[in-house]
Parts: sequence; C-alpha cells; structure tokens
Amino acid sequence: MTRAIEEAKRLFELGLYFFEEEDFSKAEEQFKAALLIAPDRISILVNLSATLIQLGKWYECEKTCQKILSIESSNYDALLNLSVCLSKTEHELQALEYLDQAIAIDPHSERAWTNKGNILQEIDELQQAAHCFDRALQLNSQSQEAHIGRGNLQNELKAYRSALEDFDAALEINPFNSQAKWNKALSLLRLENFEEGWKLFEARWQVPGMREHARYFTVPLWLGKESLHDKTILIHAEQGYGDTIQMCRYLPILERDRGTKVIFAVPTTFLELMSTLSPTIEIIDIKIANESNLDRRIDYYCPVMSLPLALGTRFQTIPNITPYLNANIKKRIIWRERLNHLSDKFGKTNPFRVGITLTGSGHYAGKINFRRNVPFELIESLLLELSSCNIEFHSLHTTQDSYWGEHHDKKVRPHYHARSLSDFSDTAALIEELDLIISIDTASAHLAGALGKPLLILLPDPPDFMSPAEGEKTPWYPSATLFRQHARNDWGQTFADLSTFLKKLSCPLP
Repeated sequence: MTRAIEEAKRLFELGLYFFEEEDFSKAEEQFKAALLIAPDRISILVNLSATLIQLGKWYECEKTCQKILSIESSNYDALLNLSVCLSKTEHELQALEYLDQAIAIDPHSERAWTNKGNILQEIDELQQAAHCFDRALQLNSQSQEAHIGRGNLQNELKAYRSALEDFDAALEINPFNSQAKWNKALSLLRLENFEEGWKLFEARWQVPGMREHARYFTVPLWLGKESLHDKTILIHAEQGYGDTIQMCRYLPILERDRGTKVIFAVPTTFLELMSTLSPTIEIIDIKIANESNLDRRIDYYCPVMSLPLALGTRFQTIPNITPYLNANIKKRIIWRERLNHLSDKFGKTNPFRVGITLTGSGHYAGKINFRRNVPFELIESLLLELSSCNIEFHSLHTTQDSYWGEHHDKKVRPHYHARSLSDFSDTAALIEELDLIISIDTASAHLAGALGKPLLILLPDPPDFMSPAEGEKTPWYPSATLFRQHARNDWGQTFADLSTFLKKLSCPLP
C-alpha cells in the first residue's frame, strides 16, 4: 500500500469517527481531504453523501451521488441518498424513480421502503405511504425510521394515539432517538398532554433542520428549576415569527413572578413591537445576542419556545389575558387618517374593515409546504361575492401579491400597504384600526390574537400542533374563532362558511 493510499485510509477512518460522533462538519472535512487523494473511491463518496445529507447540503450531495452513479450505475446507497436530496429540493417524483431503482436492486431493504413512504406522504399519497411503512416494518420490525414514518403519517391522519404507539415503539428500540421524541411531543401537545409534551419538545435541538438554529451561551440553560430572583435571564427568539409572538406572553410573567431582569433577543422587525411587553424588559437585536459581553450580563438563557415547559404550563393554565402587545398610538393615528382617505376615495361610508393574510411563507412545520395557502380563485370569488356589502379588505402582506394582476377586477382587490409595513409595529398599528382580521395560521394571526382583536383563523387539516385538535376556539387567543378545513387540502366549504359569516356581519338584509 502506497503512502498516499494509507493517508486516504486514515482520513476516511477519521471521517467515519466524526460521523459516528455526529460532528458532521469535521466528518465532511476528512472525507473531502481523503477524496483529494482518492477521488473515485466509492466508499468515501458514499459516506460523504450521507454526511452532506446530515448537513442539509442537498445540491452538493446530489452532485456527489451522481458522481458515484457515473462510476457504478447500480450503487444502492447512491440511489437511496440521491432520492433524499431530490425530495428535499421539491423533486419528489424524480426521487421516487431513484427509490424504485434501489428497491429493484434490494426489494428487502426497509430503508428504501421507509424513504419511499416518507416521500409519498409529502406529496399526499397517504394510502401508498401507509403500504410502504407497513412493508418496511414487515421486513424489519425493529426499524426506528419506519416506526417514525408511520407515526408521522398517523399524525397527518389525526390518529394521534396510534401515532404515539409508533413513536413509543421507536423509543423502545432506541430511547435516545431525538426524532422520535420530537414527533411524540407533537402528538402529545395535540392531545393536550402538555406536561410530557413540552419535556419531549426539547428534543428539537437534536433534530436536523432545527439543531442548526440552536444558540449557545457560556451561562446555564434555564428550564424552570433554578431560582431567578435577582438574576438576569436572556430569552431568545427561535425561528418562526408567529412562535415568537405567541410565546412572548411569558416574559412579563417571568419578570413579575420570578423577580428577574429579562432581556429579550428578537429579529430586527420585532424591536419596537416587543418593547410594549413591559417598560422594564430590555429588547435587543438577536444579531448581537452571541456577543461575548452579553454573556457577562446574564445568569441564564432560555429559548422562547421552552418557556411553557419552564413555567409548567398545562393546557388549562395557558396565560391568555390579552392584549399583551400594543400598537404605537402615533402610528395608529396615521393609519386611521390613511384608511379614512381610502374609504372616501372609493366612496365607502363607515365600511367594515377586514385585514386578510391568506398566503404564508411557504414553510410549514419546518418543511417547504404550501398547504396553508388559500388558492387565489377562492379569494377572488369571496371578494366578488361580497362586493355589494359595505366591506373594505386590506392586505396585511408585507410584499405585493403577484396574483392580483392587472387583469383582475380592481373593484375586488384588497388595499395593499406593503410599502408602509416596514416592521411588526407598523402591522400592529394597522391591525388596530381594522374591525376584523382573517388569516391563515401565520404571524398575522398571532399578532392580531396578541392584540386582542376579533380574529378568524383559517386552519388546514390537520392543523399545526399548537392549535387545538377540535373546536372553534383556542385557549391561546380568546378573541379568535377557528375556521377549519372540512376535508384535507380543500378550502371550498371553509370559504362558504366564511362568506356566510361575513354577510351576517356587514351585508344589508335583502
């Protein structure tokens, strides 16, 4: 064996070590260093592709898998890993083609059947997905991934107790499986079991897609055990804007009941709005939250979504006194004058003003997903149907929606204010000058709920884990009424219900 090959082997084995230790960045470095010496070695390329999956480097992983297949066209691992990359970049049908090739090579691989089930679930082929998970578990009843996949499918079918059985089966095989803990938490929270659910929710920091967003400080993490009296704690936002708005209700409670100084680190767009939580809570930009001098000012830190656990929240004890956020009065006056001018311009006298947000960010539950979004045709139909009513619609979107093109009837277009909505304090002031907010489950809904405004939340089927599984009310926001999809991916009947509701509020009797 030449000295160069010995060095490649050493680097490869070091990469395997770091992979097992879940230090994927270092594993990537070692595998790439090994490839500089042995660029066509299949074993190195396969393990690099697996590492890139863990790092979420989908396009680079795809190229790596394609290189493997150019050397060995029937390489099972490359086909499997390539299918993962393609599914993560919205090429699900192509991913399924590669998976079928992998299954043809090894029809007894539970990994391939599980991956196929996961992708079929993503594209809403739920019966086929169920068959794949069942097949995987027939082949290997000890497959943690297959149990988790089937459990996730049960959550999608709203069979939350059946989902728990699968997650428990995975955890019986491996009690440290963070993905199983995380998904079990989502089932438990939907079933209103907050005590166990919030504990398992902490597993999110070991789950790919979320662990990359973890923040670390030199001070201890606080989850409710230590006394905070005369201490300073940093609470930091995590990912979703809606989550931040929903959970910031806990900060004044921390300050009042625990006798602590609170610093809240949030994205720039929240700086002014969050200052209304309390005059003594310090609001800072999250961009500076990891600066070394901040560590010297705080005794503990806590992610905002960990507060329900730290403060022992039960479903029945959710603190829901609203408003807990407030709009700037000067901005409200500006909006009032602006809206009155618009009403005069379009010949409306004392209109019923409705704010709407009917499309989201394109991400849902940590994945690329548009199922919250309402089809344009339904929105246009609703506005046309209500055009004779004294209703004025105002978009709460911060970007001009492209689907309201020039070819659509200007009479039914909502008023757009994107250029005047530079941050959430602007949006809060606009919301306060409206009579009703209609929103999908996104930040606008949470903001209206936090302000205590009358609110209709449009929920997909199944709803997000933070929404009640049933009913028209949510304990998080007393001013909200829930309008649910009657069938999965179908907003038609929901909008018929919405039309009836709005006509009763603001249309003249025939």
